[in-house]
Amino acid sequence: MYISQQEQSMKRLIPLLIILLLGTTTFANNSTNKFGVINGTIKDIKSNEAIEYATVSVFSKDKSKLIDGTITNENGFFEINKLKPGNYYIEVSFIGYEKKIIPDIAIRSYQKMMNLDIIKLNYSTKALHEVVVNSDNHAIDYQIDKKVIPVGSQLSAAGGTAIDVLGTAPSVSVDVNGNVSLRGSTNFKVLIDGRPTIRSAQEVLSQIPTNQIENIEIITNPSAKFDAEGEAGIINIISKKFTLKGSSGFINITPGSHDNRAGSAMFNLKKQKSNFNLGANYTQKAYSGERNNYQTLFTEPYTFINSSGELDYKRNIYKFSTAYDFEIDSLNSFFITAEIGRSDLDKKDDLTYDTFQTGSSHFFEESLEQIDTRTDHYVTTFNYLRKFNKKGHHLNTFIDYSGRNWKKIVLNNSEITGQSNTYHSFIEEEAKGVVISSDYTLPLAGKSKFEAGYKFLSFEFNTDRDFKVKNIIDPDFSQNSDYNKTMHSLYSTYFGKVNKLSYQIGLRAEHINRENIYAGNKYKVNRWDLFPSIHTQMDVGKVSELSASYSRRIKRPSSSLLEGFEIWNDSHNRTKGNPNLKPELIHSFELNFSTKLGKHSLSFDSYYRSKKGKTERIKTISDDNSSIVITSYENVGEDHTVGLESFASLAISKWWKNLLLVDVSHYKIDGEYWDSSNLNNIEKHDFSTSSTNYTLRSISNFHLSKITQLQLDLEYNSKSKWAQGENGDSFLATSTLKHSFFKRKLSASFIVRDILNTANLKKTYYNNDFSLINKFKQKAPTFKISLSYKINNYKSIRRAKGADIGQM
Repeated sequence: MYISQQEQSMKRLIPLLIILLLGTTTFANNSTNKFGVINGTIKDIKSNEAIEYATVSVFSKDKSKLIDGTITNENGFFEINKLKPGNYYIEVSFIGYEKKIIPDIAIRSYQKMMNLDIIKLNYSTKALHEVVVNSDNHAIDYQIDKKVIPVGSQLSAAGGTAIDVLGTAPSVSVDVNGNVSLRGSTNFKVLIDGRPTIRSAQEVLSQIPTNQIENIEIITNPSAKFDAEGEAGIINIISKKFTLKGSSGFINITPGSHDNRAGSAMFNLKKQKSNFNLGANYTQKAYSGERNNYQTLFTEPYTFINSSGELDYKRNIYKFSTAYDFEIDSLNSFFITAEIGRSDLDKKDDLTYDTFQTGSSHFFEESLEQIDTRTDHYVTTFNYLRKFNKKGHHLNTFIDYSGRNWKKIVLNNSEITGQSNTYHSFIEEEAKGVVISSDYTLPLAGKSKFEAGYKFLSFEFNTDRDFKVKNIIDPDFSQNSDYNKTMHSLYSTYFGKVNKLSYQIGLRAEHINRENIYAGNKYKVNRWDLFPSIHTQMDVGKVSELSASYSRRIKRPSSSLLEGFEIWNDSHNRTKGNPNLKPELIHSFELNFSTKLGKHSLSFDSYYRSKKGKTERIKTISDDNSSIVITSYENVGEDHTVGLESFASLAISKWWKNLLLVDVSHYKIDGEYWDSSNLNNIEKHDFSTSSTNYTLRSISNFHLSKITQLQLDLEYNSKSKWAQGENGDSFLATSTLKHSFFKRKLSASFIVRDILNTANLKKTYYNNDFSLINKFKQKAPTFKISLSYKINNYKSIRRAKGADIGQM
């Protein structure tokens, strides 16, 4: 049994982990009598009233390094303790007041208490303007190995999820239904603060509210430090952390049109060495529209199967999370998180089918399909960080245990010329897994450093299916399956610098042991793969940089693609996996140049990606019934993508700034696939197709006043092809108006999406036997209002830019 294998692996790893933790942990001297205290009271200089929630920060005098901070209570009082002997200065600030600095504060072993008595702040309208960061100046931060998108600069994402942020990000496309693709591929990895998850990428991105996200990192060519899985790269979600002592938080409410609504809240309590936060969010995403499908069978006489009707979609997401971190001493700390959540999906597809042949009568079928899906998940993590005396020298150990239960019920009622049929499908998948990793960083001479790490991963999926026709079980579609995967990974990287050239070389080794079981058959894979990477960067002048990178990656087939039996989707569609699918092997190259021209910045990113063993979705006509389309999966051949992505940040005036993104790529695929729908006549299809695809995007920010902004997003995606068809083009326009109230404690954003109702979907499939066109026109435009209130001067850490290649 797989369970016993997993338990055996855990029994070997847990003692090793305990020894590792015990061997590296050094507890600090608990005595506090050697530490000093700074306290005082903040008041208004005119009214002499206490100022609550003012920010007080302590800096070292010699290096101007932030040591600690807090906020004042309702009496304006603050106290910062456990300060080592030394020279300091404090900085006091509050929205609407001039910043004040108290210099020359000395803590000595013989003078540990420093009472600053009353500190008075002077109100200034100028100060109000100075403390506000114009987020659009930093809308997209291009670093050596990633693009960093600060969530605060994406006004149209207010009250939404990570998907809404990615809708305005470079290299990323989001269709009208919220499906995310990275450089044209839906196969990418999602990390949360650098950590993997058992849930799918789409599932994770749709469940994280924007106001719990600090940044989103897009890594299109990851180094050997990261998992090699993911054809297009990695999207890393950086969650907000808290740095100032005291209690703080936020509340967000977002009502919208077309049954869309959301709400979220977070509370945080920060103390000297610990931090605790608790969060909850609810999201209801809904859309509806008109569906039209046109299918033609190329056999004489031609048969036409057309359908039209309405699609209604509604998803409810509930999530609760908590986190606690504690600094044992200056060298040891740990971080614990827990999360539970649920997602309910209700989908109704009401279609009328019209089937006829050339010159013959029409047969009509009324089909109503209702899909109810429920997903429950839980995640628990433990992170231990052991620092050493030398700066940058540390060992980071991480444990993740997570699980998911997924249920899907499909009820289909169809009626043809007075005869009715009822189909009932039930699928339940239970998944759980554990991830244990340890990463070691050792600074060397100069700016060079060595990194190494190990990761153990074990996932288990158990799936049960029942299918009934008129309440009678059909055994052909009632298959159960088990999928188990264990993986061991080792990596090492070296970073160095020679004059103006920085470089990082790395190598990763991954061993996978996979077992797929169904219908009494076992399909096993046991293999090693090596993944080298190299990243380089060179300074060209004072404001320009040139970088180049290469990585080898892999796309392994998911469990559902390996199940070699037919799965009933609806009365006209079935899916069949392929247990003999091989992984896709990818070679990825990138060359980037970035520069600044005064207040403007430019970036040009060229890329080339080749893939062997390309997996394609193949649609064929069932030999038993020509009205049924069977979707299967095959390794069809090779594909190649070459492209140029350009980015410009333009400061047109003091009140108007504009981001322009242009991505032009050429895609080519060559190969062959087999049509096995008729076992007596298996056909081979050779193909070669190519297309030039491009995306144009403009994001304009208009500062109408100090507290009012307008953002206009325009995006066009051209047609794109694959082995059996093409996607249609689309255009999306979104506008956002944001206004702040009550000294910026409350903000309101009014968002209008798909203003011109042009973000439609069109997909075309074709081969020698048939053609199929699917169209969907969503009801638009949609509206929503996002209201966000900050509690106790809520702030989060602003992370510094990473200077090292591959740094997260």
